[in-house]
Parts: sequence; C-alpha cells; structure tokens
Amino acid sequence: MNTSSTEVDAATTRRRPRIAVFGHYGNKNLGDEAIIEAVIHNLRHHLGDPEIYCFSIDPFDSAQRHGVKAFPIRYRRDFFAKHHGYIEPESASDQQQATSTSGESSPNTGSPGTPQSWKGHLKSLPLVGPLLRGTQALLDFRHTAKQEVQFLRIAKSHLQGIDLLLVTGSNQFLDNFGGPWGFPYTLMKWTFIAKQTSTRVAFISVGAGPLEKRLSFRFLKWTLSMADYVSVRDEGSRALLQSRIGVEPDVFPDIAHKLKGRQSFPDQKRQEGNPSTVAVNPMPVYDRRYWYEADDDKFTAYVDKLSQLCATILGDGHTLELFSTQEKDENVIDEIVVRLRRNPEFEDWQARVRISRSSEVSELMSAIERADIVVATRFHATVLPLQLGKPVLGICYYRKAAELLDDVGLGEYWVDLDDFTCETLIQKYRTLLSNRHEKAKELGEHLCRYSQDLDRQYLALCGLLEQKHESNGR
Repeated sequence: MNTSSTEVDAATTRRRPRIAVFGHYGNKNLGDEAIIEAVIHNLRHHLGDPEIYCFSIDPFDSAQRHGVKAFPIRYRRDFFAKHHGYIEPESASDQQQATSTSGESSPNTGSPGTPQSWKGHLKSLPLVGPLLRGTQALLDFRHTAKQEVQFLRIAKSHLQGIDLLLVTGSNQFLDNFGGPWGFPYTLMKWTFIAKQTSTRVAFISVGAGPLEKRLSFRFLKWTLSMADYVSVRDEGSRALLQSRIGVEPDVFPDIAHKLKGRQSFPDQKRQEGNPSTVAVNPMPVYDRRYWYEADDDKFTAYVDKLSQLCATILGDGHTLELFSTQEKDENVIDEIVVRLRRNPEFEDWQARVRISRSSEVSELMSAIERADIVVATRFHATVLPLQLGKPVLGICYYRKAAELLDDVGLGEYWVDLDDFTCETLIQKYRTLLSNRHEKAKELGEHLCRYSQDLDRQYLALCGLLEQKHESNGR
C-alpha cells in the first residue's frame, strides 16, 4: 500500500509543468525584468504551481531577483566556475593556450628579451606579422568553438525534462546589438537544442527589429520553422516577419501590460492638485557609452532638448521626477541635472527635482505612480505607466512605441527622436498635462482589452502543455 502511494506521488510530481522563461535579460533593465515578473506571476495564476526556471544573460541576477533557479543563455566562465560539475574544467594546456592567445600581457611585457617583446616585434614585420595574427585568430576561434561545444552539451542537459521553453517579450528579434551572431544565433541554437530534447518552444509577444543582416533573417527563419507557437507584440513586427521570413504570427500585447496587481485607475482627487508631477525618462540614445550607433552631435542635441523640457516643467511650477529603467539611463539624468544647475533659477527649483534610481520593478512602479503624466524614451517606460492610468508623451526612437501610443489613443502625443523640436515637445507636454484626466479615463478601456488578450495567450500556452503531456502518454 505504501509503495502504491509513493508511485502515485511520483507520478503527480512528474506531471507538474516545468517551464524555462528565456530571454536576453539580466542587464538590470527593469523593463525586461517587468516582463519576467509578469510572466512568472501569470504562469502561476493559470497553471497553479509550475516549476519555473530563468535562462538569461546573467543567471546570478535572475536567480536573486525572481527567486528561481537560473542558467546562462551563453557561456559564462564565472557561472561555470562557481557551479562545479556544470562544465568540465579546462586542462592546464588549454588554460595556457587561452592566456597566450587572449592578448593579455604578463607583468614583464615591456622587458627586453622577453617572449612577449619578441612576439610584438615579429608581429610588426610586413610578412610575418599577418601570419602570426592569423594564427592567433585561428587559435582563438578554436578555443571559443571548444567552449561553445561544451556549453551546448551542458545546455542540452538542462533542457532535459523541461516541458516548455518560453521566449518572452522585449526585442528578441534584432541584430543592431551584436549582429547575426548575437540574438539571432542564440535563439536558433536554443530552439534546435529544445527540439532534440522534445521541449516545446513558444515565442510570446516578442518584438521584431531592427533587423538588417541577411544571415540574421536566415537564422530566424530556421528558428521559427522549429517553434511550436509564435506571437509578436505589434503589427509592425508581424509585417517585418511576414515580408522577410514568410511567417505570419499572432499579435498580442506586450507581456508587461499585465503585472501582478498593477492595473489600476488614477486617483482623481490627487490628480486635481496643483502643482502636478511630471516624470521624465531619458535614455542614452546615440551615446557612445551605450548605443550601437554612436553620434555625439545627436546625443548632445537630445540631451539639450530634454533639459529644456525639464526646465520648462520646473518653470511652470510643477515637480520634475527624473527616473531610469536601466543603469545607463542614469548617465543622461546626470547630464540633464548639470544643465539645470546652470540655470539661474535652479536654486528655487531644486526642491521640486526628484531623481529615482530604481533597482527593482516595484521601486520603478512607485516612482511612476507619483506622476500625473510621463515623458518617456524607453519602450517599457512607455508601457508600464499605462496600466496605472498615466498618460504618456513618447520620444520614439523606433516604431514600437509610436504604434503603442497610437493604439491606446495617444497618437498625437509622440515625437520622432531624430526630427523633433524642443518647441513641439513642450507644446505636447502642456497639452497632455491639461488633458490628462480625459486621456486617463480612455486608457482603462484599452487596459481591459490588453488584459483579456494576454489571458487568451496564457490559455493557449496551457493548451500547448496539455498537448505535450498527451503526446508523452501521461
């Protein structure tokens, strides 16, 4: 009798869904982390108590932040060194080869007669130099390829027993950061491994673009041909995949539109107060410390115009809240504050200047909740205020934010990053602030629609898991 009970309990445990939430996350981008938080909450709501794992760029951060087991989507020496047994240690000869081909110098690099100094001399010779550099590149490639093979083997072992690999939200289909061997290759290799382990693969509410390289489209075509479910978060993404890859995915709202307990209506009594609070989210667009396409003139022009808007907000008697959703945003906040301090009126303004440097999604949402309207450049700084009934003025660096604002009735309240004027931005801010109550009421209808659509998508994922269980004879 006891044996039978144990067997029943084991069978029940095996039926518990195991889901890996996958994405290029872990770089302290709170917009991306809001996606994972929303996915985990909604999976638990619809599936009861699934086993959830995070596969991300930084598994240390994901494990701590979301309270789940985590694994890197690419090889990380620090991860495998800490988690013994995950990967075979390199032999002494491998380590020596890695050091000699890494370009790192020993302490006595500059000493005459050392191997390093002779190597540098040889590299400078017209014929010998290119040959040595080519040989070193070949050795580097051999070492990297060996690491990748080891990583893929361990990654496959971690997908064993996973029911669903869930690639979630954000711009997963892009190549402006990292080229074809960045996001497109990573998605392809994991989808291929998942098929080898009989793991279902679903892409849900992902963004597509910017995409330019032919190899990127080839990688993504192979990836999507193996996927069991694909949806994108906007019509522009669907049109891009349809025209360049030949697939026509479903369209569902961004996952972050349905955070746990976050959908609400604005407090009318608080909003009627004067002065108002205007929250401004800058982003390091064109900043050479961050952006894939650096342009000092465009970056300076953007910061100057945003600084003029902030000065106008303060000059109108309102409170200014500068907030970040990613660490690099704080560099721009600092530059804006430097410009504001140059204004002779800053001494009178500074009591109405707040700076929010959030490290958790909950902190970010609290900062947004204090605002009456939001001026946002980052996409998820546009998404997250909407579920709190906060109207948004968008500075759009790509079509995704403009399409979203059009869809929720804020189509007149966005500007294009590359051609907006300070005067236009200020005029739109003042108009939106005066119309904020009307626009906030309209947002409720759109939020309800988004919530219902996302519930339908989670139910579709439940069906995908049921199909897998049935195919396994459970």
